[in-house]
Amino acid sequence: MKLELSYDEVSTIVTALLVKATTAESNALKCAKLDGMDKDVEFWQERAETYKKVYKVVEAQFGQACKECEQADAVLKEEAGV
Repeated sequence: MKLELSYDEVSTIVTALLVKATTAESNALKCAKLDGMDKDVEFWQERAETYKKVYKVVEAQFGQACKECEQADAVLKEEAGV
């Protein structure tokens, strides 16, 4: 199933993923400073990596969609003689 999102929706998603990744990294650092928090550090590090991976995928797909829109726009302008 393909999901159709607007530019604003994608922008919001990307921003949220970056915030979540940063927060997870911060939580990992906080836990690392406390004794006996190794499991929590690992949890937050894994969480941060997951958010980063998803961010990269969404950003890459969005970049590709933008290129396709630019190409389609160029074709339309050419056909219209603009």
